[in-house]
Amino acid sequence: MVQQIPVKPANVTWTDDQWKAIYASGQDTLVSAAAGSGKTAVLINRMIEKVVATENPINVDELLVVTFTNASAAEMRHRMAEALEKAIAANPTSSHLRRQLSLVNKAQISTLHSFCLAIVKQYAYLLDIDPGFRIANEAEIALLRDDILAEVLESAYDTDDEARIHAIYQLVDSFTSDRDDQAIETLISKLYDTSRVHAEPQKWLTSLPETYQLADDVTIDDLDLSKYVKLTVKHSLEEAFVLISEMRAITLRPDGPAPYAETAEIDFAMIQEGIRISQEGTWQQLFDYFSTVKWSTLKRVSKDALVDVELQELAKKKREAAKKIMNKLKDTYFVRTPARLLEEITLMAPTIATLVDLTSIFSQQFRLAKLERGIIDFSDLEHYALQILTEEVEGELQPSPVAFDLKKRFKEVLVDEYQDTNMLQETILQLVKLGDEHDGNLFMVGDVKQSIYRFRLAEPKLFMRKYGEFVENPDTTGMRIDLNANFRSRSEVLNATNFVFAQIMDERVGEIQYDDNASLKPAAPYDAKEVPVELVILHPPEEQAEDEEMEENTSEASELEELKKSQYEARFIIDRIRQLMEEGTTVYDTKTATERPLKYSDIVILMRSMTWSTDLVEEFKLAGIPLYAESSKGYFDALEVMIMLNTLKVVDNPYQDIPLASVLRAPFVGLTENELAKIRLADTKTPFYDALRQFIRSEGHGVQSETFEKLQRFMLAFENWRDLARRGSLSDLIWKIYLDTHYYEMVGAMPNGKQRQANLRILHDRALMYEKTAFRGLFRFLRFIDRMRTRGDDLGTAKSIGEKDDVVRLVTIHSSKGLEYPVVFVAGMGRPFNKMDFHNPYLFDQDYGLAVKAIDPDNRITYTSLPFLAMKEKKELEMRAEEMRVLYVAMTRAKERLILIGSVKNWSKTLDSWQDAQNLPVDAPLQDYLRARANSYFDWVGPAVARHADFAAITSSSYKARQDSSHWWVRAISTHHFMYETQALDEDVQQMLATPEDVALLAEITTRFQAQYAYQKSTQKRSKTSVSEIKRLESLQRLEEPEYYFTAPKKDKATIAPRPTFLQDKQLTGAEMGTAIHTVMQHVPQCGFSTVQEVEQFVTELVVKQLLTEAESKIVPCEKIYRFFTTDIGQRFKNAKQIRREMPFTISRVDEDGDAQIVQGIVDCLFEDVYGNWILLDYKTDRIGRQFAEEPALSKELLGRYGVQLRVYSEALESILHIQVYEKVLYLFDIEQAIYA
Repeated sequence: MVQQIPVKPANVTWTDDQWKAIYASGQDTLVSAAAGSGKTAVLINRMIEKVVATENPINVDELLVVTFTNASAAEMRHRMAEALEKAIAANPTSSHLRRQLSLVNKAQISTLHSFCLAIVKQYAYLLDIDPGFRIANEAEIALLRDDILAEVLESAYDTDDEARIHAIYQLVDSFTSDRDDQAIETLISKLYDTSRVHAEPQKWLTSLPETYQLADDVTIDDLDLSKYVKLTVKHSLEEAFVLISEMRAITLRPDGPAPYAETAEIDFAMIQEGIRISQEGTWQQLFDYFSTVKWSTLKRVSKDALVDVELQELAKKKREAAKKIMNKLKDTYFVRTPARLLEEITLMAPTIATLVDLTSIFSQQFRLAKLERGIIDFSDLEHYALQILTEEVEGELQPSPVAFDLKKRFKEVLVDEYQDTNMLQETILQLVKLGDEHDGNLFMVGDVKQSIYRFRLAEPKLFMRKYGEFVENPDTTGMRIDLNANFRSRSEVLNATNFVFAQIMDERVGEIQYDDNASLKPAAPYDAKEVPVELVILHPPEEQAEDEEMEENTSEASELEELKKSQYEARFIIDRIRQLMEEGTTVYDTKTATERPLKYSDIVILMRSMTWSTDLVEEFKLAGIPLYAESSKGYFDALEVMIMLNTLKVVDNPYQDIPLASVLRAPFVGLTENELAKIRLADTKTPFYDALRQFIRSEGHGVQSETFEKLQRFMLAFENWRDLARRGSLSDLIWKIYLDTHYYEMVGAMPNGKQRQANLRILHDRALMYEKTAFRGLFRFLRFIDRMRTRGDDLGTAKSIGEKDDVVRLVTIHSSKGLEYPVVFVAGMGRPFNKMDFHNPYLFDQDYGLAVKAIDPDNRITYTSLPFLAMKEKKELEMRAEEMRVLYVAMTRAKERLILIGSVKNWSKTLDSWQDAQNLPVDAPLQDYLRARANSYFDWVGPAVARHADFAAITSSSYKARQDSSHWWVRAISTHHFMYETQALDEDVQQMLATPEDVALLAEITTRFQAQYAYQKSTQKRSKTSVSEIKRLESLQRLEEPEYYFTAPKKDKATIAPRPTFLQDKQLTGAEMGTAIHTVMQHVPQCGFSTVQEVEQFVTELVVKQLLTEAESKIVPCEKIYRFFTTDIGQRFKNAKQIRREMPFTISRVDEDGDAQIVQGIVDCLFEDVYGNWILLDYKTDRIGRQFAEEPALSKELLGRYGVQLRVYSEALESILHIQVYEKVLYLFDIEQAIYA
């Protein structure tokens, strides 16, 4: 029931249609929003209005919002939170609004996959899956899929059932080469993927063979697919008809070849009859018609007749072209009888049944393998969610209790980018929405003209059906709202887009009628200056065009031609960018509503695919214009990645000669070809790795010593890597190789180093990602990458540029969807569409399943069966409709300037074919057959623009132009303008090499590169040090001096093994003994002791005070401490005026190099004697060897050992306390003797 839409206030900027889209409710609503019409803004505001409404507001978590990407979901959530904060500021007392703000993060605003994930997590107990499942990454799924496929085929080959094995071999022979069964794996994999977009994949798979099991009375006309073949036949007949009509018109001209007129009339009538039968008749009648088609011979034109020879030739050419079309039709469809065509279909039924059977087994085993590992993939998410939301009743899927709960919970279901949903996703959405189309709560936004994801199995027909059925003011169906006011682009861009698409897009060829509702209406605030859309045709000079016609089209020649085209287009773009920059072009900044100068980052180059990206990058590099190409290809071809993968291959198995040679040639080993040859000659009969090891054993005879050292170093590292590969992680191994070889730093110094390093980091990251899967090991990783490459997959080169960098961007049209740029170059307009899928012997379709060529494996003959031909025509029509939408996306990315560039082989022929469109009635679109046969974007844009008044500048004939407000600047430019060789740079280099060297400059460079850091010694010193460290450094210096006063006696080798530790008495170390004596000396009374017993009593007290341990007290030499006080230094200690013990100090000390270091230490004892002299006393507990017991050896050894310490202590005390240290004394407890320094 349509609900009342509030009246739009006068001060609101929304258009009437946008206002209606925000407030319309009471039924399912489809908003068909053209490019740049603010559809996301409408969707977000609709959500906001539902929540902040004063009457019947709903909670945020009662909305289900489904978006296409996580980024747009995050943006919507953010915008909703902002709007709520604003509403709360206006109405602070509203508890409803405050509650909404807390619910925003719980709101179901996400991609459909995330919604399905939420359902599966919540209701996992209803399924037979591990509730702790995780979503596997693509690498893991690809590896698992490959393994399961191999297992399924292996067990299929291994069966004992004779009939079964015959069926398997029949299938394999039909689709594979003699070399391997990779093609069958791919076929099963693709069939599995196609089945997964259906709500019931198994049911869909089972239905496939049924279409090949025909009843006896079936005719070709009964087959659903036959309408596509008939359509193709009709298109071809129409094309031939136009050619014959043109020939007839030529014969009727005054100077035309009149004798041909009679034949032209006969041909005209014959083809007209064919068109009638193709529209009204049966296939049998068409077959009969083609078997009777005869081409009569043209009558001779007498030499004296006043006939224009050129016109005569043209008439002949037109008839020949029509004959060619008719003969091709006959050869393709009407050589075999209808009965034979039907027989071929039934012949393929057993093969299809076997294929479906294998796919079902694979599907089941793949599911079990994922369950076993506790993983699921994205397609499982949708199917598990569907399983939870449905239950089977009498063979039909019905909503489950969970679905009814969700229907109650969600007051509205909003879907963004609805044109990109598939059948399965539509089924899920229908299960959670309320009501039927006339009273439902599903709000869908999208633009079928931007549906460009059919390769991901999106189904634009879902959108189209609703678009056709819904009306503006509904009663019994849903509501349709068209948003076509464009807020992005200048009127010139929009008018040009409308002009082209009004002529080429309709329901028959483009799947949608480009009428007034679909056309773009300018609504952006641009100024009135004229900026025409540019159409640039690059073509070879005339003489070259002729040569090319003659040239045999070998693959090498066509590759070279492609390279030339990409270079020429790149050079034109470079010139045009420079021109725009030099002219001081400005762009309009919508944020500030002012003009600003054009920057590189305002410019984008769009291409259908990135095949040309490397050529463009190269040209831009030479031109000095920064270009960033985000490629999804070329990662494995990058030099640094190839070298690293070869290194990993060799680590895995060194007996691979080519990878090993590649690694040895790499910069981190750096062997030359001659050196590799010498290694080979070391042992010619063994593998290269063995020869290398033999060569190293023979000490590298014949190579430079430096190279041999490199090889030895490499082999040492190599053994380490092999060891690490066996026991460590793969990512650690890769990083270890980077560190050991310094290859990461090396590539950083190469041209484009930043990108190369990013590529190496990505390899490490991918290894990390791989290790998070259930798979392990270097071999599996390398096999996974090999399988990827075999399948033709590649990884994009790493991103090494930020969003804000001022560079020109080169992106695919698909990547640009949803974005906008002030200046857009669409390049490669003349490149043929990708028809690779049509080269396979099978085709998939969501409606009709699978079509295969009729194959007779016994005789090795392949027939193009009727289902295959029909599906090929259907898929080609769909492919062209998709390409048309891709072109629409490309043209609508431009805000201000749109420049379309393409190359053609032969300009005069192309121009003639484009000008044919000038003969059409002014208001008619281009002919169906012309649009359905297009092979490149130029085949649509060229003829369309050729009918515009602005095309007159380059046309050779007069015509009646279509009335239109668009403006075009059409140029045909010969490529000789761009034929300059970029080798010019090499000549500059040669010139530089020939220049004599500047001696002064060379001397300066040499000085700089060989410069030594003046303070190298200081870098080895610590900023904070201890006395022990200073002592160590100084004694090291002394050791370097060649002076030996004594030789340490050799210890006699013990003949008896020491007792085990547990049988030994625990003894304290020398250091612990020293600490104990120092503790006692720190606390002894100044007056000393009169007996040894007093010392023992004092030690016992220290134990009680916990200053000493029991063990330490036992080793304190009480007699020696008692006798200390009887010595000369002991007496001076007893009589001292003042004593300081265990004094810590910190001082900044400047050494002989002028470096300041912070020194810390502790002074044992400092006292002032009776004469006022300061004495520094240091206790030593070292054991004194017999060789030092006598003077002068004793003083020399100990002052050598401790002189530095005493010097630093006295310096510190003098500097801190401002006193003069009179004497420095070492007291040796071992021999009870004092040494004066």
